[in-house]
Amino acid sequence: MSTGTEFAKMVRKAKRMNTRTRNYRDSKFTGLKDDILEDIAMNNNYPGAFSEERTRLYNAAYIAMLAWDKHVRGYRIDPILNAQLQKLTPWEFAGFLGEMIDAGIANVGQAEYYFQEMARQMRVAA
Repeated sequence: MSTGTEFAKMVRKAKRMNTRTRNYRDSKFTGLKDDILEDIAMNNNYPGAFSEERTRLYNAAYIAMLAWDKHVRGYRIDPILNAQLQKLTPWEFAGFLGEMIDAGIANVGQAEYYFQEMARQMRVAA
């Protein structure tokens, strides 16, 4: 099993998600996607906050979290692609971060090329 797949599986289990889970539940003001990103950041800021296995997987997802913050939340990518990514359910979002991990993105510059390629493929398919 790849690291990205392990990450998605771990996050889905830790957050008690299934394919029908909504982003906002239990009348919380932050969504599950934000909770996932916050856990990744907390793992980096507070070493030892999670188990050894979760720490390993959150460390692998750290660049993906930075890339999401910079390019998707910062609206630096194609607007149509951005809209599609913002619509991801929490289940799909965990899988998407896993795909970014498996793509071998090592910095946010490579993530920019990753998103550009996604946008190009989206336009070709349309």
